[in-house]
Amino acid sequence: MKLKAFAVAGLAAAALGLVAAPSASAASIDGGCSAKAHLDNLGRPTAESTCSGRLPSGAAHRAKITCDVVMGSRETVVRSTYWGPWVGPGQTSSVRCGFKSYLASYSSEVRGA
Repeated sequence: MKLKAFAVAGLAAAALGLVAAPSASAASIDGGCSAKAHLDNLGRPTAESTCSGRLPSGAAHRAKITCDVVMGSRETVVRSTYWGPWVGPGQTSSVRCGFKSYLASYSSEVRGA
């Protein structure tokens, strides 16, 4: 019962604007970058990173994907991480896993921000 009252109080505080929103500096660090994942036409997991162009001069971003790769006749599962190329704002960085891979996670990395 206490948990339900706490949740209701939290929702009321959020509705009234009493809960602090993320700072503007935290939003500018990632440069408005977003990552998305999908399967390509051959069924391999693919991640793409795009930025809205709010990165400082000289900054770059890239896509990062982590996959569970099935290997060998005993089908051993190995977790592997792959990174796409560093590209500037307005460009898309893309990286994909190989065949017999399952998507574990994906994200976007920024350097120079």
